[in-house]
Amino acid sequence: MTPPGRLRRVTVHVAGEAPAGARLLFGEDPAEAARRAAGLDARAPLEPVEVRTELASVPGPGGPVGLHIDRVFYRVPGSPAGPSAEAVPAAADLVAEEPARPGPALRRFAAYGLVTDPGGRLLLSLIAPGYPGEGTWHLPGGGVDDGEDARAALRREVFEETGQHAGAGRLVGVRHHHRTGVPGPESASTEIYAVWAFFHAHVARPTAPRVVEEQGSTADCAWFTPEELPRIPLSATARKGLDALARPGG
Repeated sequence: MTPPGRLRRVTVHVAGEAPAGARLLFGEDPAEAARRAAGLDARAPLEPVEVRTELASVPGPGGPVGLHIDRVFYRVPGSPAGPSAEAVPAAADLVAEEPARPGPALRRFAAYGLVTDPGGRLLLSLIAPGYPGEGTWHLPGGGVDDGEDARAALRREVFEETGQHAGAGRLVGVRHHHRTGVPGPESASTEIYAVWAFFHAHVARPTAPRVVEEQGSTADCAWFTPEELPRIPLSATARKGLDALARPGG
């Protein structure tokens, strides 16, 4: 949830390329927006390398405006590994609202974990009845709260959904999800746009998984070996995360 008087924004950047980056608009593919901002060919390969959270306060027409900015960094394969420390779009340039959507719309930035243990098992959570994807096995994770870093959000969600204490590591992939006609908090037909950041996370001392949160979206949780994964129903998010892991550099 974003408190009144605060705004959430996502920006995309290609390390070492100019200009520094651009604001990600509702419904856009993050990688396509990053290529366009950097003046790259539409088919140029990009690898996501980092997500950084920036909190800022900028002047607004009615007083200070708080901003939570999730900055997604890419690189061209073979270029320096880390995100550039060069200038990024200034927070003050991100205050303006986007054009209104034609109907109810919901935007979300989320962090999900490909959570492993020393034996190479993968930790998954079962989506509870009444939630999108119910009955499928899902990557632990969820929405990044206002003022929260993506990795901190992942650690919190992993514990709430499975009772495990995970260390959040490198970024594996970034995907987007854009659907219309989805039930939402304000309407039975809502336009949903989500940006999903997938991280590798590791539980050094695994225990028997247990759902900690009460009356949430998680019905069960368990460890699975790689051989078991093809035999269980996976959520769309889990399939996209595993696809990102299987790609070169993942």
